Amino acid sequence: TRHGPVHVWRPENYDSHTAGIVIYIHGYLTSVDQTWANERLATQFHDSGRNALFIAIEAPQSIYEDVSWTSLADLLRTVEDRAPYPLPRGPLVVMGHSAAYRTILLWLNDSRVENVILLDALYTGEAEFRIWLSPHPHSKPHRMVIVANDTHRQSNHFARHIYGTARRRNIPAKASSFSTREIQSRLLYLLSQYDHNDIVNNRKVIPVLLQISTLKPVAEPKPRPAKGNGPKPVTLNP
Repeated sequence: TRHGPVHVWRPENYDSHTAGIVIYIHGYLTSVDQTWANERLATQFHDSGRNALFIAIEAPQSIYEDVSWTSLADLLRTVEDRAPYPLPRGPLVVMGHSAAYRTILLWLNDSRVENVILLDALYTGEAEFRIWLSPHPHSKPHRMVIVANDTHRQSNHFARHIYGTARRRNIPAKASSFSTREIQSRLLYLLSQYDHNDIVNNRKVIPVLLQISTLKPVAEPKPRPAKGNGPKPVTLNP
């Protein structure tokens, strides 16, 4: 595209009627192509088991580069124009690592952004995120998950000023380990036991956080009949 490559992936048994959208944004010192390959994003999306159209986009690779996609609406129009299938209308989740906050901050005024997952990415923008998290009478509730390692000071300070924040001192291996309060809270603050880069490349964080989002799970594939147990052929008399 005119803003760089866009990777689009959808799971087997994808159901467009109930599917949502996940947009993944990388940080500095990498490109979307490198991120897609090195962090095995398609595998991580698959492991989440979520029924969604997954989109990974280009973002600044350094402080000296401008944001590639300043408009979420422009991105979604571009994908819809070029993809061989329509965009789903379910929940939209924006997930970003490190300097991805630069792109996400520009999208907060878009009403479709209701779920944000920051993967060690709260370097700045606390005021904007606080306003976005505040209840609005004419919009659906917003929800944010913050994973913090390098950003633990900023993230901890931010979380202290959000009423009802749920906290954990680790990231569990299974989504079932999260409490109902943690899953439903406006802000879930997770102090990561993994370092800044491992958060996105160890394949243990992205899938489990998508599993506690508002996205629906992918339907289980129908079992194939065992050999010899399928429908018997019918012989028609002349």
